[in-house]
Amino acid sequence: MLNLLNAEFYKLFHSRYFWGIVAFNLFLSSVLLLDSIGETSSLFFASLYNVPILYFLAIVFSALFVGNDFGQRTLQSYINAGHNRGQILLAKLAAYQIACMTILALPLLVHGLIGGLCFKENFVSISGNLYTVLLVVVSLFAMCLLPFFFAFLFRDIGKTLAVPMVLFFLMIFLMNGDQALSISRMLPMGQLRLIALQQFTPSMAQFVLTDFLWIFILYFGAYWGFRRSDLK
Repeated sequence: MLNLLNAEFYKLFHSRYFWGIVAFNLFLSSVLLLDSIGETSSLFFASLYNVPILYFLAIVFSALFVGNDFGQRTLQSYINAGHNRGQILLAKLAAYQIACMTILALPLLVHGLIGGLCFKENFVSISGNLYTVLLVVVSLFAMCLLPFFFAFLFRDIGKTLAVPMVLFFLMIFLMNGDQALSISRMLPMGQLRLIALQQFTPSMAQFVLTDFLWIFILYFGAYWGFRRSDLK
């Protein structure tokens, strides 16, 4: 297992497209602040408000980081080396989630610190609240698992990119429709938008439970897809 983790993190940290997506997301998130700052009470929440819009970058990263491994037969080589699929999935998930969280959460940290240092916003009270941090982290984790699930389900870069993208635009459409509030409560990316607007309804605990349900379904769905695939 340790060898798998070392291989995945080595590949991640030496990946040009990973650092390129991180930099582009930080830039794009900073540009979008111009539109969202009036919707929220701080730079941190303004940056959080834009995370659902920037979710497409996590989908692109998933197709490159996970979907590409099937095309290059990287995961097949792990299996041929004697690693079981559960270990391979966990190692891949660990590297992928850290990368995805870095992509989506780095702007929150940077903009929150800028707000505290330059605009005297109380960053500690805004983003340091344990419950808020927990909810944001769990929601991001659940969000990132969706393209991860499709990568192991389809095992193809094109489908891994196309299907989550269609779902992304569908979710954005539903989050701006007549039933936006009800739908946002059920979707991790919608919950982030409600947190940014400080609309914790019906409760933060229910948000967390919903996210854990998403995590459970998507992880075991990815494991099922990986187990049934013929890679040898």
